[in-house]
Amino acid sequence: MKISIVTACPSGIATSLIAAGLLEKAADELKWQANIERHTSLKPTNMLTQLQIEQADCIVIAANENLAIDEQRFVGKRVFRADVAACMENPTAWLQKAVEQASELTVESVATQAISTKKKIVAITACPTGVAHTFMAAEALETEAKRQGYEIKVETRGSVGAKNQLKAEEIEAADLVIIAADIDVDLSRFNGKALYKTSTGLALKKTTQEIEKAFEQATPYTHTVKENSEKKEEKAGVYKHLMTGVSYMLPLVVAGGACLLRCRLFLVSRHLKSRAH
Repeated sequence: MKISIVTACPSGIATSLIAAGLLEKAADELKWQANIERHTSLKPTNMLTQLQIEQADCIVIAANENLAIDEQRFVGKRVFRADVAACMENPTAWLQKAVEQASELTVESVATQAISTKKKIVAITACPTGVAHTFMAAEALETEAKRQGYEIKVETRGSVGAKNQLKAEEIEAADLVIIAADIDVDLSRFNGKALYKTSTGLALKKTTQEIEKAFEQATPYTHTVKENSEKKEEKAGVYKHLMTGVSYMLPLVVAGGACLLRCRLFLVSRHLKSRAH
């Protein structure tokens, strides 16, 4: 039997390569001829040739459902697709099952799958200065999310205000919310959404890992009125203490200024008297 195998994982590194190796060994044990397309960020992908696809009795895709794999080229072939992690425990048994359960891929199913599996992310980036990190983190998230096959829109909270603002319908349609911020951000509009918080630094330097962690660790956000009031009280408390300090210092500043003025007048007076003599 001739089969063609495609492996891919979110990070585009270890899991994809390990799965490819395990499935290649499993095919050898089953006395099957296998051509493998490994999707990895470490080196260019060796794509399956049209001839290899045509000669294959079955196409096996080991890749997370949200990853964009060009399945249009497999229309008319018997195809099986499952999460890449599923093949790790018993690759030989998994490969046999994949071939048994494969079904003919149609144009309609490819179009439907492309619409249904592409997950959507909305994000906000913000830093205290609202300059470099805000926009660099936004660009990093956009680039990596698209590489992993996600749709993404990032709202930036910079020194020039909020740009590329998220619309209510975009938030509603999102599968995940990422908040990469080093300052407080109003989260009330994300009530009920799967939300993950990180910093602009991590979003910029460890983008791949942060997006993976976001999908794994995001939790439904519940907004409360108490949360808003606590933040307002905290800000009001700081402002109150600051203004109290200013009010205590003001008389001293005024008194200091008055003393300085009297000293200058005294010196001028002495200088004029000495010149008169």
